[in-house]
Amino acid sequence: MEHQDRLLRYILPLVGSKDDAEDILQETATAIWKKFDQFDTTQPFVPWAKKFAHNEILRHHRNKKSVTFLTEELVEDLASRYDQREELRICRYEALMECMEKLPDGDRQILDIRYRNPQATIQSLANEVEQSANVLYKSLARMRRQLFNCVNRKLERLETT
Repeated sequence: MEHQDRLLRYILPLVGSKDDAEDILQETATAIWKKFDQFDTTQPFVPWAKKFAHNEILRHHRNKKSVTFLTEELVEDLASRYDQREELRICRYEALMECMEKLPDGDRQILDIRYRNPQATIQSLANEVEQSANVLYKSLARMRRQLFNCVNRKLERLETT
């Protein structure tokens, strides 16, 4: 259940219909349940579960009555591209968390307040942290720039290793 959203995000672009994606997610859950005793708990769950989803997606396209433009090869290609983007997203997130740890406590607190409530105005945030809106705006821009540069440096190091 905890990985349901990630699996749905994987399935949806490969079938194009939210209703079909939800049906495939249910079929995937059933298939996983039947084979769960074969799951190696020392390995990550999502890649294992995505194999079941992938098979259900292929079955869906084979059984679909209407003409589909998604061949098995195209589904394989799209799934591979999804995996690459997902891996990059995870690397970026991990790099961001490491970079956030390097920020001073006050900066982390401001970012936490800002992104905990993204609908809040800069003025309301400035009032909360007792700074002028102009100073806060410039501070946020500086922090974002620092984080952006830090994450990019970390990703560049990963690419060279």
